[in-house]
Amino acid sequence: MRRMTPVVVLVVLAVMILGPTGCKNPYCPSTEEPYVVIDSPPLNYTLPQVVKFTWHSGLEEDPKAVRYFASLAVDTLGNYNPMFDILRDLNENPWRYEEKWSDWMLYRAPDGSGTEAIIGIDEQLMVNKSYFFVVQAIDRCAQVTETFTRGVNFHQFLVMGIPGPTLDLQEPYLGFFRFVGDNPLPVNVDIPGGVPLNFSWAADASEYGTGISCYRYGWDIADLNDPSHWSTACTPDLTYAPEKRFYSGVHTFYVEVRDDLGYTTLGGIQISIVPFTMERNLLWVDDFFSTDFAQIMYSYPTETEHDTFWLDICSRAEGFEPAVDVFDTRNSGFNPPDLSTIGRYKNIIWTYSEDYDTAAWDNMVRFTPESWVNMGATHNVNHLALFLAKGGHLWTLGRSDRGGGLTAVMAPNVQEFPINLECEITGIREDCDGDRSGIHSMPYRDYCVTVLDKVVGTFRTDPEMPLRSVDRDAMTYAYKDEDFGYNASYPGLPGELQLWSEVTAPGRFFDPMVRGFTYVEIYDPQYWMDLPAARNQDCFAPMYRMRTRNTLSAVDNTTVALWLTKYEEVVPQVESGVAAPARSVHFGFPLWFFDRTAVDQIVDVIFDEWQISTVP
Repeated sequence: MRRMTPVVVLVVLAVMILGPTGCKNPYCPSTEEPYVVIDSPPLNYTLPQVVKFTWHSGLEEDPKAVRYFASLAVDTLGNYNPMFDILRDLNENPWRYEEKWSDWMLYRAPDGSGTEAIIGIDEQLMVNKSYFFVVQAIDRCAQVTETFTRGVNFHQFLVMGIPGPTLDLQEPYLGFFRFVGDNPLPVNVDIPGGVPLNFSWAADASEYGTGISCYRYGWDIADLNDPSHWSTACTPDLTYAPEKRFYSGVHTFYVEVRDDLGYTTLGGIQISIVPFTMERNLLWVDDFFSTDFAQIMYSYPTETEHDTFWLDICSRAEGFEPAVDVFDTRNSGFNPPDLSTIGRYKNIIWTYSEDYDTAAWDNMVRFTPESWVNMGATHNVNHLALFLAKGGHLWTLGRSDRGGGLTAVMAPNVQEFPINLECEITGIREDCDGDRSGIHSMPYRDYCVTVLDKVVGTFRTDPEMPLRSVDRDAMTYAYKDEDFGYNASYPGLPGELQLWSEVTAPGRFFDPMVRGFTYVEIYDPQYWMDLPAARNQDCFAPMYRMRTRNTLSAVDNTTVALWLTKYEEVVPQVESGVAAPARSVHFGFPLWFFDRTAVDQIVDVIFDEWQISTVP
């Protein structure tokens, strides 16, 4: 019996599918051959051993039917050869592959078989081997796909043992975590007792062309393989766990996600409860790096001058002992104090430098945006945010020009000012539709700052930007915000905060005839808040605003010091002694450069607020 040619085979199949008349109109004017475009998985060279392909019509009119095949990359002799140009051979010698095709399936088949296929179930794909997947279409006039194109209807890929979908786990205080596959060792974090834990999660398997089937979670699971040990069954829409608090011990939270192909990923966070005794009144974290150079210009304090200034301030707190209550980050390799050290205190003063190479402050507050989280990345928990949530009181300040101050929350390469933390935690954007995880950063969530700006820094070039120059924008003095209700409760706050006479003497670096004060960070500047994308948070509480060298400056009258009110009603839970709820404080500049009488008045007000003052 004579063998039919491939063309005859296609015609016969077309008649079988389309019916004896083939096309309603015997004359088919279209010369465009039908074809489909593979949608997923995306054009990725590595795919798992089971993968789901989907496609859509490449023309305005849908094809009548489709067929496909997947094959190991072999040459014309049947030998495995990933370097063989299969695509070219398929286009030039389609007869060679005729027996590999699946049956024809209606493109609009009710069961979806005409627009998707799962490869690797009937025949297991081999790891580290190259395969290809191709789809052919036929229209109502029996025209078929004759041209196959890489990235369109032909997909070549390497099979890898992909362990499972990507699972992103979030907790507001702990940050973001990413897991892929089974992770028998959970991520370890330390927290104080009583902090509310609110875990939420999402997963994605689109990288290898499938969806998410369900999630389940549980605490302190003894046997991960026993469904009864989990808090829930595997449920499609389960994306968060109810709030939980622990006061002692070690507890592990697990989430498992399963995709439509049966792959799973397990993520775990092991939480160790660190005692927060808060038995001591005040810790000074000396994170302001300097040396004992010969003081001439007063552009910067020497190490001794800075230490003397702050030790004098801290000595006015009840029970302060310099040998016990000072943490010099220089002695710890510029690393911050650990959580157990922080947990011994009710109140902390943290003075920092502007240089992230010598400031532990940067390591403590640096925030990793959700879209930047990577599998296996080192994870730092912001212990100061936990301290505030426990009712601890914090006074933060230091040299805040360029990348210093609250700006340290961001990676240096995205620091262009002004910065809207809600929308631009990953860098400048035209809208607020991208990564908005910046709302979980400490400056936004705990300090209630929406926009960061500088006197000295790298400035953006948006059309809306006004003229920015140090000559105009530098600070001459700060004044108390009399319009803000909180400040009326503190009559002891000086109405003005002038620069120290030693700093402004003729010939000194900050001689007002030469320049204004530049080591300043500013918050929620009105010229940028007027834009629709930015707004003041309800908890934003200005203490001091600044006057600039030129009153026409865009940042004149902008806030430079804040009351922190987010946790003002939280009573610290201490094992012994007295603790009271109070407001925390932040200054966007270092106080060493300012009038000593006014500084003393500010210290008295803050220490009275914290109920630790020894001054009558």
